[in-house]
Amino acid sequence: MPGKRFIALVAIALFAAVAGYLFGQRQQPTHETIDTRRANPIVGQPSLTFTLPDLKGQARQFEEWRGKVVLLNFWATWCPPCREEIPLFMQLQAKYATAGLQIVGIALDEREAVQDYRDGLLIDYPLLVGAQDVAALMSDYGNLTGVLPYSVIIDRNGRVHSTKTGAYTHAELDALLQPLLTPGAPANAVAD
Repeated sequence: MPGKRFIALVAIALFAAVAGYLFGQRQQPTHETIDTRRANPIVGQPSLTFTLPDLKGQARQFEEWRGKVVLLNFWATWCPPCREEIPLFMQLQAKYATAGLQIVGIALDEREAVQDYRDGLLIDYPLLVGAQDVAALMSDYGNLTGVLPYSVIIDRNGRVHSTKTGAYTHAELDALLQPLLTPGAPANAVAD
């Protein structure tokens, strides 16, 4: 049985996600791209180091994926746009794994819920879980509103390439990843 504190945190996160999503829909231009270099000061900065538990309770560190193009996706099982993105992430992980892509899902959720969801979809990339630690890490990566989904792409040199609030489209994410995975591509090219 979840603790009252965790339930309150999830309720607050859900409220923030819905409010942020609705606010973002109203504020974002419909046919323009937002330049994340201006929208989020973390872009261009070194990635943050962190340690979070995986679904088995094992501590996983960001350092495990150094030298790869890493997509950190903050999500939750109770977030519909988050769930809609997962099949896309699975496709791109399979397509670009040998080129050096590593997708890492970071769930603001309970371990059991994430485990059940992973088992149902057969998610094939690492999933980390937490509550306050995940919320703090997401904030440190520039998501001050707590809106989910939220993604951070980190280049091979360990620098934040871009961030996105909301779900990616296939074309948008593929266009962001391809240049970073191409040998000899400039590491600091921001595509969105």
